[in-house]
Amino acid sequence: MLFNSYIFVFGFLPTALIGYQIAAHFGRRAVVAWLALASLGFYAWWKPAFLIVLGVSIFFNYAMACLINRRIPNQLPTSAILTFAIVADLGALCYYKYLFPTLNFFTHHLTGQDRFAGVALPLGISFFTFTQIAYLVDLQESDQEGGFHDHTFADYVLFATFFPHLIAGPIYHHAEIMPQFQQQRDYRLRADDLAVGFSWFIMGLLKKVLLADKFAQFADPAFAAPLTLGCSAAWVGSLGYALQLYFDFSGYSDMALGLARMFSIDFPLNFSSPYKATNIIDFWQRWHMTLTRYINLYIYNPVAVRITRWRVAHGLKSSRKAMQTPSGFAALIATPTIITLFLAGIWHGAGMQFIVFGLLHALYLCINHGWRLYRGLKKAPPLASGTVSTRSVPAYLTSAGSCLLTFAAVLLAQVFFRASGMRDAFAFLGGLLGRHSAAVSADSAAFHPGHSAFALIAIGFIIVWCFPNTQQILANFKPALEVTGADRKPALISYVWRPTAAWGLALGVILFVAVVKMQDPSSFLYFQF
Repeated sequence: MLFNSYIFVFGFLPTALIGYQIAAHFGRRAVVAWLALASLGFYAWWKPAFLIVLGVSIFFNYAMACLINRRIPNQLPTSAILTFAIVADLGALCYYKYLFPTLNFFTHHLTGQDRFAGVALPLGISFFTFTQIAYLVDLQESDQEGGFHDHTFADYVLFATFFPHLIAGPIYHHAEIMPQFQQQRDYRLRADDLAVGFSWFIMGLLKKVLLADKFAQFADPAFAAPLTLGCSAAWVGSLGYALQLYFDFSGYSDMALGLARMFSIDFPLNFSSPYKATNIIDFWQRWHMTLTRYINLYIYNPVAVRITRWRVAHGLKSSRKAMQTPSGFAALIATPTIITLFLAGIWHGAGMQFIVFGLLHALYLCINHGWRLYRGLKKAPPLASGTVSTRSVPAYLTSAGSCLLTFAAVLLAQVFFRASGMRDAFAFLGGLLGRHSAAVSADSAAFHPGHSAFALIAIGFIIVWCFPNTQQILANFKPALEVTGADRKPALISYVWRPTAAWGLALGVILFVAVVKMQDPSSFLYFQF
């Protein structure tokens, strides 16, 4: 079920809210049971058969949690149980997400037929699998430190399936969500949370229906025929996809957080104006923020710790000064970064293009970290009294240049992220360099964007770079668990949401236009991951 569909907006959501209000009269357990049941129904709407996959995953991981926490008596080492659970979870993920694309790759090259191309991927399998793995890892570590709170099965089901996050995140932590459903409070609907949440949802709907789907009209035909792209068409397609992906994921994140807020639940932020980033480290702290947190916590840090311990055991230094040497930088920064981003690339999909996407960002991050270390070595001495700085470039120009350089690097990697394969990705890059002019002139079916395309793309980037994001607009009403420092900075055009008639009228008009436009709703791009 799509957030941007009539059945969700006019059917499921009102039913979920009314059921929540009724269940609140019977206490916390009834609320938890209702939301868990509603979330399972939400998931089953797309393809009921895959509810079995989700159900088996939940039962299996809850059983593993009970074994680790000794709620099921056993003498097995908790580390062995955890290893078995992780292997089983990743095995199921690989079976559904990578086996059939791999088989299709070989059958296509051997027989010319795509025999496995139509095999469907269970929605959200990466998200609910990683969420549960993190739960088990934290549970095992807490068990070693002396116990872990015994969550009921209903609590666990709701944690794993709560519908605003189930399909495409955010990847939240159990310590962020479970306590909110275990508080001794009145669980009835609150007018202030409904107002903030529904306003946030409408803003996300605006981004998806009126912006992301509009820019898809430039991206989809360009990436569908990369060998026939002229230079201008390739750039329109590339920039159009950058905006489509931006507003699509931003819109989904807004809708997810807004939906949770309607039930008085605060989610962690997952998207914070990443195209405003002035370096690639900053970009990953703004784009899919909960995924960045997850891979740092469960992949990068363990790898870095193992490398550090190995170096210490072999008499090698692991200090910041050691990182400034070529061998220290390669071991302590480059190696864990490459491993982490390689796995992040694979997480996004099966195909060499996703590996290249991940490795490109690993290269960017290594360069960024190396530059920071170099700048630390080359710090200028303080100016003598009466000396005038020779720096002539204004700070805002330096910041703008850094932002554009970062965006250019991201744009290059996005070509591989969007292309259907390596051949198409390199063909598209050739179009950006103007290498297909002869093919374009001979192919009347080639994508030829008009002047309006450039104007719309320009408007899109004005919105991206000059307007405030939704958490800045809602800054006075605690829009999420935490608001980043970047979201506290004023935008070039600044305004804040208030529960006024003017805002209500404006959002009502936006909702009406969005509802008219979503007659044929498109899925969110991150649903495929």
